[in-house]
Order: sequence, then structure tokens, then C-alpha cells
Amino acid sequence: MIRESVLMICFTFIASFFNYLYQVMMGRLLSPEEYGILFSLISVSYVIGILSATTQTTATMFVSRLRARNETGKMRYLWFSLLKKALIFGFITTSVLMLIVPLLADYLHISSYLPAAVLFSSIILAYALPVNFGILRGNQRFLSLGISQISWAFLKFLLAVILVYYGFGVVGALLPFLIANVVTFILTFFLLKDLLFIRSEPYKLSGLYRYSSLTLLALLAYTMAYSVDVILARHYLQAFMAGVYASLSVLGKIILFAPGGIAVVLFPKTSELSEKGMEHFSTFLRSLALAALLVIPILLAYEFFPGLIVKLIFGEKYLPSAAYLSTYGLAMFLFAIAGLSMNYLLSLGKTKVAYFLAAALSLEILGIMLFHENIEEIVSIMVLTSILFILVQIPFLLWYGKKKN
Repeated sequence: MIRESVLMICFTFIASFFNYLYQVMMGRLLSPEEYGILFSLISVSYVIGILSATTQTTATMFVSRLRARNETGKMRYLWFSLLKKALIFGFITTSVLMLIVPLLADYLHISSYLPAAVLFSSIILAYALPVNFGILRGNQRFLSLGISQISWAFLKFLLAVILVYYGFGVVGALLPFLIANVVTFILTFFLLKDLLFIRSEPYKLSGLYRYSSLTLLALLAYTMAYSVDVILARHYLQAFMAGVYASLSVLGKIILFAPGGIAVVLFPKTSELSEKGMEHFSTFLRSLALAALLVIPILLAYEFFPGLIVKLIFGEKYLPSAAYLSTYGLAMFLFAIAGLSMNYLLSLGKTKVAYFLAAALSLEILGIMLFHENIEEIVSIMVLTSILFILVQIPFLLWYGKKKN
């Protein structure tokens, strides 16, 4: 567990490094107003991308169980069955989203429809690619998964810098999402080529739709919880302050996503242990300890050097965000713990927690709608929400963590 977690932490760090280079370079190359537009659209894509995360989580869950039973023929059947559904759904989703582009542009006060349309075009492969990621993850092929994720992040960063530098603005920052999806999709097929030559063995996907629907609800609630604040800030705050809040969110996401490699390893490990009837709660506890060890130094840096960090990464024009950096960072750390807890429960097939996460999200949205006069009020709501996301999962963790499948 620890060796694979460290490996995926390294891969996740490199991928996150390119993702944050992307955010930082876009912040430097674009004006605060343009950056606010870009990040509000990316936050919308977080919400839309929940379906992609659901696809990967579902694939990982079922593949890890098939791996525990050594049923590779059924695994190949599952792979292509999910791919077919993902490609069809990707086309349908893209078509529908194109219809709401004018409404979204109006709500976010964006004068052009083109940026949103370009972003939504990447949705065509946004479900098929996570299927391949899920097959790699469920088989615990963490090296191949890490290479794929780094390739995606690097392509997005490099192409965006080139396009924005040559004057393509927000559109140039969004087009690389589509290109990176296509290239990485082809790469994952190469990394899974051995499964292509295994004879497919049909089997009934029992419980697939119930599991995926509640997983979707859980991931929807979790993802919206850490991204809807940027969308609402864009709507309620003045344009410059919305851009400042966007920079705060980017820095906070460093803490949120830092333990991402741990979650990647935790899910298939505990799912396989559960399928074999073995103890798994200690594996979850080790993941929490590793996450804290990783994140606390970043939190301390945010507490003692906020102004320096903001100036180094974004420049002086975003300096107002420094006053809220440590508090927002704490909220993101708590969300990271909540995310590990959710992944653990989903790996055991325990999906009813989704209803409680959705209720917590509703309270967050209501809170920001009522209290949004300034950045401080929105950040306070984020801290309270992150605490609530942990509290609602504790009964599930205590009940199911000690049980064997």
C-alpha cells in the first residue's frame, strides 16, 4: 500500500505540477477578468466531469473484483461494454451541452459563446478515457496510469501556453483539453494492448447501474462542494474580486489534490481486500495518516508565508487573496480527508452515503447564496461545509469499516 501510494503520489505530483503550471501561466498571460472567465468555465467542467469520474470509479470497482477472482475474460467484456456506452453518452452529452451555451454565457457574464463551446467539445471523449483509466487502476497498473495522467497534463499545459501566447485568449486555454483527451485515449489503448488479445467472456453486469447512479450522486456532491464556490463567486462578486477568488481556489486545490495519488491506490486495494473477505479498515487509516503527513507542511507554509506564495505564483495583482489563504487551505485539507473517506466507502460498495453528501452540498449552496458579500464570507462557508462532509461519513466509517465482506 505505502510503496504504491508513494509511486502514485509522485505521479500525481508531476501531473498536478503541470496542471498548476497551466493555471499559473494562464493567470499571468490572461487579465484577471479573462482568468475569472476561464476558471469559472473550468469549474463548470468539474461538475460536468463528475460523470467521467463516475465512469472511472465504476470501472475500477468492477475490475478490481474481477481481478480478485482472476476472471480476465469477463474483464475484457466489461471494458468494451463500458467503452461503447461511454462513447455514445459522450456524443449525446456534448450535443445537449451545446444547446445551453447561451444560458451559461449569460449567467457567467461572458460576451462570447465560443469559449464554452470549445470546452464542451472535449466532452466527446470525457467518458471513454476514464474507462481506460479505470481498467488500469482496477488492475493496479499504477505505472501505466501515472504515465497516462502525466501525458494528459503536460499536453494541456504546453499547448495552452503556446496558443494563449500567440493571442488566442480564453479559447486557446480551453482547446488543449480536447487535444489532450484524444492523444491520451490512444496512449491508454497501447498500455492495455495485452487485454485486447484475451478472449472475451460475457457476463451479467449485476448491480452496475445502481452502483454507478449512487456513485454519481456522491461524486456530484463532493465535486460540486469544492468547485461551486468559484461559480457562485463569479456570479456574486465584482469581476476583479472574482478573479482574485479564482487564484485563491487554485492555491487551495494544491492541498485538495495533493493526496490524490493515495486515493488512486486506496480504492482498488480496499475493494479487492473486501472481495476476498479480508480486513481493510487499517489500510484506510494508513491512507489518512499519509495524507496528513503530505499536506500539513503545505498548510504551515500557507499560514506563515501567504503573501510570498501569492506573489511568487500569481504576482502582486492577486495579493488580496493572501489574507484568506491559510483558512481556505484548511477547508481544502478537510475536503481531502472527506474525499478519502468517500472513496473508501465506495470501494466497499457502500453508496448510501451519497444522500448525506448531497444534503451537505445543499446547505453549502444555500449558505453562499445567503452570505456572499465578500471573499471572507464565502471562505467561512467552505470551512463549515468541509467539516460537515466529514461528520456525515463518520457513522458509515465506524459501521462498515470493521465489517468483512
